[in-house]
Order: sequence, then C-alpha cells, then structure tokens
Amino acid sequence: GVIEEGDDVVIVTIGDKTYKLVVAESEEEKEEGLMGVEELESDEGMLFDYRDEPQEEISFWMKDTYTPLDIIFVDENDSVISVQEGIPESEDLITEYNVAYVIETAQGSGIKPGDIVKFKTSIEDYEPNKLYVIGSDGNPQATLEGGERIFSRKSSAVIIRKAKKAFESQSDTDYKD
Repeated sequence: GVIEEGDDVVIVTIGDKTYKLVVAESEEEKEEGLMGVEELESDEGMLFDYRDEPQEEISFWMKDTYTPLDIIFVDENDSVISVQEGIPESEDLITEYNVAYVIETAQGSGIKPGDIVKFKTSIEDYEPNKLYVIGSDGNPQATLEGGERIFSRKSSAVIIRKAKKAFESQSDTDYKD
C-alpha cells in the first residue's frame, strides 16, 4: 500500500466506504502525489488539501503514475464536484474549478458527484465525560475535562440562541450574522 510509518493520515467516509488517505500538504508532496506507486489498496489514497486556499482552477496529470486512479474533486462544502479517470502515465491535463481539496484513490471507487466526504477519527480514541474540540483536520485540538470555560456566558447565550434558530429553520445560514 501507499501508507508508510510517520505519514499524516486522515480517515474519510464517502457513501458507505471508508478510506485511509495520506495527506499531501507541502507543494513538493502535492507535486509528487502518487507518482511511482505500484499498487494501491481499494481503501487507500491521497488527500491534496487546498482548504486554506481554495483553487479557482486546478489541473492534475498522471505522468509517472502507474496505477489507474479516480481523481475526486471536492468543494468547500465537502461535496464531490466530479470524479475523473486518471489513466496511468497519461500527460493529458485533468482540470476542475472551485476546488477545496482533491482525493486520489484506486479506480472504480464508485464515488459520484454530489457524494459527501465525511472526515472521521475513531470513536475509540475518545474518553467519556470529556469534551473534545475538533479541528478542521478531524483531530482533537483541545480536551476539556470539566470546569474550563471556552466561551463567555454572553457568547454561550448567543450560540444557543443561533443554534435554536438554525434548528427550527433547518438552515445553517441562521448560525451566521
């Protein structure tokens, strides 16, 4: 497989399938991608993370990539925009627009436009009776064990009010001012 000791790995669920993805964060890692990988398990892949800087236009190619891939383009709402076929060693550009991140996995994934990508960590990693503050990468950024305050009472009241309003309207926009 593609995952090596020390790799930054995230676990995502798309549809009813779970994938272990190596995160390509640096420009060098993104350029290298899955080049030279001989074999890819059906539940493995790579995540190209542009969430801090969404790409208006982005292109991938399969030069020196020997494994047939599904190249999955995802928007900032974690919704699949398109799934393109990566043909081994092709130098044709595969382009998509308004992309927050890209996932490459073995061809034949069955992922389709509109599918939602859900980031997850294992529930076994958590202890009961603790509050975990989860970061955008799906991993805990802070743990509260009791008594700590992360918001003022006034801010908490605003959050609760907005949450109730959003729950009643079933609209996420009611969380925003």
